[in-house]
Amino acid sequence: MTSGRNRRRRRIRERAREGLAILPSLLTLGNMLCGFYAIVHVASVQWTDGAPRPERAFFHASVAILLAMVFDMLDGRVARMTRTTSDFGGQLDSLADAISFGVAPAVMVAMLNSWARFGWAETEQFWAKMAWVFGAAYASGAVIRLARFNAETQSHSEEAHRYFKGLPSPAAAGVIASLVLLQYYLQSPRSRLSWVNPEIVNITAALPFVALLIGYLMVSQFRYVHAANVFLRGRKPFEYLTGVVFGGVLFALFPEPALALLFCGFAASGPVLAFYRWMHPQPTPLPLGAPAPGLPADHDAPPQQSAAPQA
Repeated sequence: MTSGRNRRRRRIRERAREGLAILPSLLTLGNMLCGFYAIVHVASVQWTDGAPRPERAFFHASVAILLAMVFDMLDGRVARMTRTTSDFGGQLDSLADAISFGVAPAVMVAMLNSWARFGWAETEQFWAKMAWVFGAAYASGAVIRLARFNAETQSHSEEAHRYFKGLPSPAAAGVIASLVLLQYYLQSPRSRLSWVNPEIVNITAALPFVALLIGYLMVSQFRYVHAANVFLRGRKPFEYLTGVVFGGVLFALFPEPALALLFCGFAASGPVLAFYRWMHPQPTPLPLGAPAPGLPADHDAPPQQSAAPQA
């Protein structure tokens, strides 16, 4: 009787474990579907007198990319919490990231500056082609970044993901999406930045150059911290709580500018910290027992004591 109950309990635990094992994959597929939605939504845009139809198509696509980032953050954390990390999950996550954070932002950059937007004017043909090429460069950088990450990562633990070489692709997509949202915000009547002229500060026209720069940062050697693992784990000082509250208030008052500032600041942190380390190099630790620079080899030897006091 007791053995039968134990077998039933084991079967229940095994089924529960199987159900938990599929949860990270479902979150990863949610990430991919958000990217698919963004691509389809942007590809269906029709330009009329320089305005997109539907009017908020790029706004919704940007929100979908940001939502994909939430799924991407959750799937790895859920997999580690449920102890269901696997190579299959890592490969699936990279494929989903290539769509949501590589192809979708690149298509958005190209479509925002497409030839159709300018009424098929011959004078804008070169600009539209340049936006297409820079968007393709961004997508290529994202795919190369993900492939390099898979090749160099040997562990699924959080300790192996505290730092990244090159700008992570979700953060790169966040730069593009947040800048598109900022452009919509500047053009909306609820904008509290009325002193900013959206016709002069044309973020849409700058997006191809931003995409090219971000594409380079993804394949660069600059070091970036894993924000979720570094800033959300462990005990934090009181000043950390103060910063979180201040950031929350800033986000509540200015959500679009705060998002753009957050993502652009994170993208710039790699080159800025690299420049700081170059300007302030750390001294190389000396081998054990080696003399200090500029001193004789026997400098650290204790002074000889005389056997008798000097007269």
